[in-house]
Amino acid sequence: MKNDFGQWAEHYTCSPYDHYRGEVYHLFIDIFRHLKSLATVLDVGAGPGNLAFEFFRRFPNSPCRFVLLDASREMLRAAETRFSERGDAVTMVCRSYNTDGWQKSLGKFDAIASNNSLFHLRPPNLRSFYRICLERLKANGVFLNQQAFGYESGNKPKTRDRFSEIIQTLPDEILPQYPIRMSDFEKRKLKEMKIAAGQRRVTDMQRARSAGVHIAEADEHQYLTAEKHLQLMRAAGFSAGSIWQKRDFVVLMGIKGSPFLRD
Repeated sequence: MKNDFGQWAEHYTCSPYDHYRGEVYHLFIDIFRHLKSLATVLDVGAGPGNLAFEFFRRFPNSPCRFVLLDASREMLRAAETRFSERGDAVTMVCRSYNTDGWQKSLGKFDAIASNNSLFHLRPPNLRSFYRICLERLKANGVFLNQQAFGYESGNKPKTRDRFSEIIQTLPDEILPQYPIRMSDFEKRKLKEMKIAAGQRRVTDMQRARSAGVHIAEADEHQYLTAEKHLQLMRAAGFSAGSIWQKRDFVVLMGIKGSPFLRD
């Protein structure tokens, strides 16, 4: 079950994904519907196919075809069941974007999207990943990625990230992150979990640095900033920038050619 992400696969397939459903997926879909062409979409790290599910819920008669790429057979089996009545409108491909040749036989796409997956992308593979995504897009295509980015302080675990500290303390009325109201107890427990997770990441970084690992080249996801991703996207040939941010969640967009109806 290691290749199927074990309990994480169960978590991803069972999670109500309210945060993404309420905001991120609709942002992606609104961008999709303003493209000059929307015949094919590649969802990288698609999991159980939540993005495609929300897309077809809004546009049930769309002729658009989705290709769901994920390294977990278990999650793709859930997607297969979910889209059983859509025939070849949704295709599942079990493949890791950390392996050589992951893009083979996939074809070309009007859009490539990824939601909360690319933290699994190993830093040494980032440069080639973005180059491949540019190649896999049609002449006028768009790339979208949403994930949580941390350590904007320059990948130095002992340097406090002041921006993230401030953002995390803003009240929910300003940056609502959860559409379902939470009790004070639930908010406190969630905050404790986030702090603990952040502490584990810092500890991992400190151990890696002590072992002589160059963080920016390490085989770990959490050491890279949004700006580092943007630099590599631009180096690959994208026009790229950040189009949305809430707390530590960021949506990055890469543009190839002139994809939109009104440029």
